[in-house]
Amino acid sequence: MNAGLALGSDSVVFLRLRAILTPFLSREPAMAFDADSGSELILLLFFAVIAAALATRILLWNYAKRFLASGWSMTQGRVEFGSVEERHIRYITYYVARIDYSYSVNNEYYSGFFERVFLRESSADRFVDTVKGQVIFIRSHPNRPERSALLGQDQPGGWPA
Repeated sequence: MNAGLALGSDSVVFLRLRAILTPFLSREPAMAFDADSGSELILLLFFAVIAAALATRILLWNYAKRFLASGWSMTQGRVEFGSVEERHIRYITYYVARIDYSYSVNNEYYSGFFERVFLRESSADRFVDTVKGQVIFIRSHPNRPERSALLGQDQPGGWPA
């Protein structure tokens, strides 16, 4: 992993954004709007809009899933496996912690997974290490028990930070 690309240091992100935005914030009009800077600004705004749309979609989906699953039956399960994956969007690096869990309903065994986004790899690793092997509470659909959801509010003490 290239440590220079990680968000572990907020100053790296600040320096990159500063380098991109400096021509636009310059007090000299001749340098403020050359062809390359204008296209970079448009590209930066495009990716910012895409990132905002994805964040909104994720937040709305999580809210809808939490709302719908709150009426499902609850059962105990166990976290079997956990991993952290590094992902990139243009200048932003983030980490997705994924935990795979198993549970049983009416003596039938099922599995599912839960993903959570972190800006720091150490936070994602800490989350996975904390929940790995732990007993958790899972909501499963009453008519389709293969459909499940993990809700932070169901976990004793909530999710680790």
